[in-house]
Amino acid sequence: MAPKRIFKKIAIVTPYYYPLYGGVQEYVFHLKEEYKKLGYKVKVITGHTKKEQTADEHDVLRFGKSVPFSVNGSTGQIIMMRKPSLVKQALAREKFDIIHLQEPFVPFLSHTIINNSDSVNIATFHANFGGNAWYRLGSSFLKPLWKRLDAKIAVSPSAKASINRYFQGHDVEVIPNGVDIERFSPRNNKPLEKYSDGKLNILFAGRIEKRKGLIYLIKAYQELKKQYPGIRLIVVGHGPLLKDHRKYIIKHRVRGIHFEGFVSTKILPRYFATADIFCSPALFGESFGIVLLEAMAAGKPVVAFNISGYRDVVDNGANGLLAEPKNVHDLAKKLETLICDYKLRSRLGSAGLKKSRRFTWKRIAARNIALYEKTWKRVKGL
Repeated sequence: MAPKRIFKKIAIVTPYYYPLYGGVQEYVFHLKEEYKKLGYKVKVITGHTKKEQTADEHDVLRFGKSVPFSVNGSTGQIIMMRKPSLVKQALAREKFDIIHLQEPFVPFLSHTIINNSDSVNIATFHANFGGNAWYRLGSSFLKPLWKRLDAKIAVSPSAKASINRYFQGHDVEVIPNGVDIERFSPRNNKPLEKYSDGKLNILFAGRIEKRKGLIYLIKAYQELKKQYPGIRLIVVGHGPLLKDHRKYIIKHRVRGIHFEGFVSTKILPRYFATADIFCSPALFGESFGIVLLEAMAAGKPVVAFNISGYRDVVDNGANGLLAEPKNVHDLAKKLETLICDYKLRSRLGSAGLKKSRRFTWKRIAARNIALYEKTWKRVKGL
């Protein structure tokens, strides 16, 4: 017999959702799907984009317009609101029991919902940053919103430390991101034929922007290619620095780098299956590193820069190797260690695969639901 549910309707509010791709989008989608399996009625509330129709559009309520902006060395989204009254009407009509807001201080959709919510309000903070001008300058405006949140979640200790720099007074519970272990499982994915020619494949997957640090991997690969001509670098993703990186490669005559551009979520696991080593040389701003978990779920050893957020995922020497940030030579040495040692690659990959099983979306959803229930009982005086 299924356990009795003390609430039934959940809204997940996010400034980022499909057809745009990213870590928060994955987080929202998988929580929604797991909640539906448990019998809850769930809607995603987000903004309009140029391309709207997603496979799960029937689960989505859209308000305002999603507008890109630069934040934390990356590109985020603000939901511009012309008719806040439409949000108020939707909240009155839907009567959600729980409203779970992602990055609740991103203007303006979340603000409108928090100020008009009669539901139990729970927020997840995803970002990891050293400083945040918006939080610092807008603290007097944001503190009333903070007080209206009945529970707070951070996806990692690093994300918790970031938010606690500016807001105190309530516990922030750490509940991490998850990974679809079946989707990335090596049992379920065949390597791509075009790269199955005996060369050793190093994979990068991410947005090609300053924060992701791809140029450091390119330079490390440039060093290694001279001594190990049988290696290849596969780059999955796109972004504003793509042209600059291509120019660098042409200028320095670096061979064996393949830019694959945007890859669909359906095909992405095959790239992980193709890789011998996964490398993510991000420089800062990584709250958890879902992409590292994806590589681990594929059974691949990971190399990354030793930054907060990534240290929350990678146990250096146990399931991956961490290099000194921005140090091209150290990054090359860590990659070289794995290039030359198949047994080490296998051991680290197996350890990562084992660790990834602790982060299934079923487990992460259950932890979120447990927090919802605890908060519901406290707010309702039960």
